[in-house]
Amino acid sequence: MKERVVASIKRGEVVILPLEHSYVYACDAFSFAAVNRLHQLRNDPPGIAAQVIVGKVATLGGLAQGVSPEIKDLAEEFWPGLLTLNLPQNQSLTWDLGDGGYLNQFMVRVPNNEFALSLLKETGPLAVASAGLSGRPALREPGEINEVFGSVVHLICDGGALDLALGSTVVDATAFPHRIVR
Repeated sequence: MKERVVASIKRGEVVILPLEHSYVYACDAFSFAAVNRLHQLRNDPPGIAAQVIVGKVATLGGLAQGVSPEIKDLAEEFWPGLLTLNLPQNQSLTWDLGDGGYLNQFMVRVPNNEFALSLLKETGPLAVASAGLSGRPALREPGEINEVFGSVVHLICDGGALDLALGSTVVDATAFPHRIVR
């Protein structure tokens, strides 16, 4: 299964993956067409940026600009897991997560999911968004996903029914002092 998912992502397709508490759309974070398709599937309004998942803390060095020692320590302590960091993006990046590049920041985390972590070793950063329509609850059952999106998504990874859990803690590290926003 992993080889099929990696091949789909490298072809610029959107796949659905299970993470800790919900299914997500996932695609190559550097593929404008794939990220655009992710937003079309969700019916997102213009200007909504996808989140990014990475496989390890060290990846932040290439994606983010000016990561403070405190934020690096926080990431090392709570990743993988439900900690999301809002960071200023490295100005040399050539991606558009859906915001047209206007935000100059992005949200990132390392998921606590072995399958996702093994994929990230081969794909690099993935743009992700909750599998479901914008403004609606995340889907947690494979049957719901197949029913709603089975004919329009290239590959759905069945991780079984996922338990309802709290969302991630979000820390805004784009300014100082850093603050918890959720």
